[in-house]
Amino acid sequence: MKLNVTLTWSRIVYGLIALAFLGVAGAFLVAWSGVYSVAASRGHPGWLNWFLELGMRNSVEANARQLEVPDLDDPNLITLGAAHFQGGCAPCHGGPDEPVNPIYQAMLPVPPQLNEHADNWKPSELHWIVTHGLQYAGMPGWAATKRTDEVWAMVAFLKALPNMDEETYLTLAGGNANLAAPDVAELITEGLSTSSLATCAKCHDTANGPPTSNRVPRLGGQSETYLRRALADYSANRRESGFMEPVAAEISEAQMDEIAAWFANLDSPTHADNTLADADLDAGRQIALDGVPARRVAACQACHHSNGSTAYPRLSGQSAVYLRNQLELWRDAPPSDTAHAELMREAIGRITDEQIRDVSAWYASQITEASAADTSSATTGPGE
Repeated sequence: MKLNVTLTWSRIVYGLIALAFLGVAGAFLVAWSGVYSVAASRGHPGWLNWFLELGMRNSVEANARQLEVPDLDDPNLITLGAAHFQGGCAPCHGGPDEPVNPIYQAMLPVPPQLNEHADNWKPSELHWIVTHGLQYAGMPGWAATKRTDEVWAMVAFLKALPNMDEETYLTLAGGNANLAAPDVAELITEGLSTSSLATCAKCHDTANGPPTSNRVPRLGGQSETYLRRALADYSANRRESGFMEPVAAEISEAQMDEIAAWFANLDSPTHADNTLADADLDAGRQIALDGVPARRVAACQACHHSNGSTAYPRLSGQSAVYLRNQLELWRDAPPSDTAHAELMREAIGRITDEQIRDVSAWYASQITEASAADTSSATTGPGE
């Protein structure tokens, strides 16, 4: 009896192996013969749509389960996400009162209209999808996988999108830029210029207003050398940003020169909201001028002084939130691999969250470069 049971199980195992082999062989023959049409216009059979949808949803849910979700009601996050969505996502996914472009409606599967379907996903699931993209759907992953802060901005916008009307959407997406439709002459002679979808003014400062989000740097008054290098680094994928890399990649060398010169000569307003709760400005000033030797933190003013080298950005008057975010990125996940990156990694040392908060708030409190220079002259820090 025992021998018969053993033989039965052996037959089952061998039978399953044989079926698996026949299935693989059959799939190979179908692929080799070309009998199955891969035309997007043909669509998928119902059973295949069900199978792909089941696998996709369960995969996203399983992989996104451990993500910790931040506060997504922050209007600065929503505004930043809106600017990128309008230029990078709306052509495929449409927007409020803006249908999906007919070119992308012919994709398989058709990209969903996100103002109608974004709330079908949890925030953590949206974050995973935006970060990694989706196979078999034409959905690309984020251009800078380390920049989870940027992805959360997109998620904040997507969660707000289903309840957003057209006017609010265009206001948020436009920022300081003019996104008005071109007149007939411009439309005929120039077409729909992609540069209008990737304009700097959608996020950054202009002569008439500060950056649209406290998570965006103020570029006015930065050195032309620094701005030109930053654009080149983003364009060449040496510096990570899912917002900046796609924009910089579309800009010519001559346009980079012009943009850098324009912002360098711009005297723009500082950020309006420049506070961090519980920040100690005196401690921040000490870090900026003298560093924290015990934690191998260099004096920030050694490089970022308003009268210092044009190779480094000037920090005075920047948003405290932006500065804090950048310092945390340098400490926890360096955002670039440029010639200056190693120097910054060494300079940041083992700085704490509290020290980052304090020095960010101090620099934000220095309203103009002149006031920063006057303050820094009171105490001489290393390297000055």
